[in-house]
Amino acid sequence: MDDWLDAAMQVLMSDGVGAIKISRLCDRLGVTKGSFYWHFTDISALMTALSDHCRGIEEAARRTLANLQELPPVERIQSMGELVSNTRRRSVEAAVRAWAETDPELQAAVVALDHTTFDVAQDAFVELGFSPLDAHARATALVYVGIGYMQGGERVEAPTEDDKRIFVEMLIRR
Repeated sequence: MDDWLDAAMQVLMSDGVGAIKISRLCDRLGVTKGSFYWHFTDISALMTALSDHCRGIEEAARRTLANLQELPPVERIQSMGELVSNTRRRSVEAAVRAWAETDPELQAAVVALDHTTFDVAQDAFVELGFSPLDAHARATALVYVGIGYMQGGERVEAPTEDDKRIFVEMLIRR
């Protein structure tokens, strides 16, 4: 079953949810449709399993962010940037976010991840001594830059190490 979910995830990332078809997945895996029906009753069953898988990915990302709370605030902010700039993570997250526009359960998972991201960032800025108002603004900027970067995909050049360093310096500068 994992092979089917991996193949479906690859199609989701490359061509979107509408491109996930039984025949396409069979071709990708080099198997017959009978193999598909051994694992799933129909395409809806696969899509339900894939949606569950994607919600699991979002929940794992939330746990990863929550674990960053143990780091000093500047390291926490830098680590958040590293998470979002991971090429694989960025591709997965962009695909999940695009699908979430039409899947309410998946959208709830994305919103929960965004709230966790914001909370972790805001806590870091408060710990750095910023007022609640300033911490809120900086956390908002960090979250939206991350979302924009993920949605930009290959259209926008990946940030360099200098870009990331300068962005963090801008956020923590008084």
